[in-house]
Amino acid sequence: MKLCYLFGMDFRSRLRDEIEYSGMLYKEVAAKAGITKSTMDSYVGAQGSIPSADIAVRLAQALGVSVEYLVTGKGSENSISKRDCRIIDCLRKLPDKQRKALEQYIETLAEN
Repeated sequence: MKLCYLFGMDFRSRLRDEIEYSGMLYKEVAAKAGITKSTMDSYVGAQGSIPSADIAVRLAQALGVSVEYLVTGKGSENSISKRDCRIIDCLRKLPDKQRKALEQYIETLAEN
């Protein structure tokens, strides 16, 4: 189970997270996807609008993730989101004892 499911993330949250992880500004992602900054704001802002399929594909391509991940939080079985990679990198830096404790905690959450 992806961590984003455990924490109730939606399209808007995943999009914001991936933009933050990319290091790009919203306007840069908008330009790469061929949309206006105000259109991007409607997807990442309080409105939380969902884009049409073609725009969702362009946003995913601009961010280097799958459209399936942005829309559902799931990806292909062999893919790991950038957000998950960042979490894995952090886990690798923890001492073994802390990493094992956190692993048990995550497994408990995933079971519920």
